[in-house]
Amino acid sequence: MKGKNYLRLVLIISVTTVNSIALNQLGVDKENILMIFMVGVLLVTALTRGYRFGIIASCASVMIFNYFFTEPLHTFAIYNTNDIALMFFFLIASVISSSLTARFQRQLLISQKNERTAKLLYEVSQRLLNVTGEGNIIHEGICCIKEYIGYNSMVELDQSKQTYFSDDFIPGGNDMSLELPIMGLAKQLGTLKVYEENANLNIEQEWLVNTVAAQMGIALDREYVYNERENIRIAMEREHLKSNLLRSISHDLRTPLTGIAGASSYLVQRCQSIDRESIGRLAGDISEQAVWLTTLVENMLNMTRIDNGKLEVNKQIEVVDDVVNEAVSRVIGLSKRPFRITLPKELVAIPMDGKMIAQVLINLLDNAVTHTPENSPIELAVNKLDGYVEFCVADGGKGIEPSIEENIFNTFVTSGKTSADGKKGIGLGLAICKAIVQSHGGSIYAGKSHLGGAQFIFRLPYMEQFNKGMN
Repeated sequence: MKGKNYLRLVLIISVTTVNSIALNQLGVDKENILMIFMVGVLLVTALTRGYRFGIIASCASVMIFNYFFTEPLHTFAIYNTNDIALMFFFLIASVISSSLTARFQRQLLISQKNERTAKLLYEVSQRLLNVTGEGNIIHEGICCIKEYIGYNSMVELDQSKQTYFSDDFIPGGNDMSLELPIMGLAKQLGTLKVYEENANLNIEQEWLVNTVAAQMGIALDREYVYNERENIRIAMEREHLKSNLLRSISHDLRTPLTGIAGASSYLVQRCQSIDRESIGRLAGDISEQAVWLTTLVENMLNMTRIDNGKLEVNKQIEVVDDVVNEAVSRVIGLSKRPFRITLPKELVAIPMDGKMIAQVLINLLDNAVTHTPENSPIELAVNKLDGYVEFCVADGGKGIEPSIEENIFNTFVTSGKTSADGKKGIGLGLAICKAIVQSHGGSIYAGKSHLGGAQFIFRLPYMEQFNKGMN
């Protein structure tokens, strides 16, 4: 680089000298000739680096001017005091001009470097601004260090006790150059270590590493705060659901328990004075209330298993007719309704957990009984279609309210109405139905029935080869 600067110095001074001699022969005054040399000095300063070359160009220009343009010519002797003063002030002016130009160049280089550094730091900040996930944040920060300064790095997190490395980093194979804490708003979140054998980071590289550490701290702090807020929100929702469940359970369990307690107490007190028909009717009421209570408890147990992810499906080949008859026999109130069952003519068996599918049918039929008046018809139809068996429960009630139609299969979604016999659902039945059907690989949906009320349809996969063998 120095050789190029010296070459430029010699070339510019030579060109300036030749042009000055040519202009002098054309009658240009010495004062104007000095301006040409001044331009040459400024060009040398602009095209080279540092004060040295400008001062050398200034001194060389004075000597050349003395040799070619002052009396006596072609000597370094000076007889005229005006020429001495002229060259002296030229030398001072050229040295000052070259110094100012060199300083301006240096400031320009610093400004360009600062601009490049600021742009680099901005890019790093932007890259880490919208990254989510602890691993993604650390990986992005490590990639920034590797991409911009070429060094490997390692991050040790205090909270999760995780350690992250650069992709090609080998622990123990490099010397540590820099170690920085990754700080959050309230505490240290981890440590950033930069590794490179026999490497010393310059100020710009240190700035970048510090920026990466600071941005990782901000991003991690944001991630931890978000996760903590989500955990609090989930905990609050869970407590809210528990409160709703307990409140609903306390109401719904009280109704059958009150009926059982009242009927059994009456039997105990009047058993000697009442007839057998009344005893049978009271016993039937106790049985119905017990069945209802059993259904409620079964739904709550299933919901607990679903929430805990422990819903176990034990599939076996079950005959559809048997499962339907089992479900119908356990639904209270169907005998008092215009109820019709439609089953396939041939025997149909599908792989399913018979107890769970029976619970689905019980919930759907009980839902139809609860939300329809006593004279409303209810239908249960089973159809064998291509690849699956379809179960349809329809009623002639008022249908599904538009306000809950989209969320009908969510937990604790109810119409809020109480049936004539005092039953009021707690909003678990349909949610359990959906979970059970989906666990069997099927689908369930609700709509408007041909009877004018609500209709619930679910489908289960059908084994054609097995049923051909049975037939």
